[in-house]
Amino acid sequence: MDIQNRIALVTGAGVGTGRAIGERLAAGGAAVALTDVSEADETLQSINAAGGRAGFVAADLTSPDGVREAVDFAVDTYGGLDILVNNAGGIPYDTPGFPHVASTDWWRVLDLNLRAPLLAIQLALPALADGGGTVVNIGSTAGLGDEPYHSPEYGAAKAGLMRATACLRDLPGVRVNCVAPDWVATDRALASLAPGDETPPVSLGALCDAMVDLVEDDSARGKVVVLERG
Repeated sequence: MDIQNRIALVTGAGVGTGRAIGERLAAGGAAVALTDVSEADETLQSINAAGGRAGFVAADLTSPDGVREAVDFAVDTYGGLDILVNNAGGIPYDTPGFPHVASTDWWRVLDLNLRAPLLAIQLALPALADGGGTVVNIGSTAGLGDEPYHSPEYGAAKAGLMRATACLRDLPGVRVNCVAPDWVATDRALASLAPGDETPPVSLGALCDAMVDLVEDDSARGKVVVLERG
């Protein structure tokens, strides 16, 4: 798929990886619908300053209504949808997760990192399938391996998202793939690195390159591309 003149929806586009993905798609000539739980002024300004096309809608993707609002905004604003990047995710607390946090907290992690992207795919299917669209899920290496992890609910959600990607390999009319990075070099991640940790995080450029490769490769279906640090 050529990104030029396509319509894309990027979730979690206010900062970090979502901002970088939105900017890359806009630079490639796509009209980009951005969504986040709060404003994405810097992303919008960056895209508009570079001559790109972008719009924004605030939506809480832990709510089914929020997911629907995001998908409807993209389709209604630009008249369709070709590319869906399910980037929104994360852990809303710094302390160890399940079973030490309230159930309402770890449910939100599952909602944001697993239910929201699956629901977005389901709701966007009619528009995506109309033009042979593509989905790129953003997973995480937290969902791989057999080592302990401080937030089991996050690791389980990302593992589920990656497995769902593979399960949707034969989805008619729509290609679904996934990029699963280790720590990505966002401001927040760089500030969280342990003292003395010299292993370079995955660059934002490498993440965006992998995303674009999956969008443009019409043979890619059900692939999970893992990006390790270093």
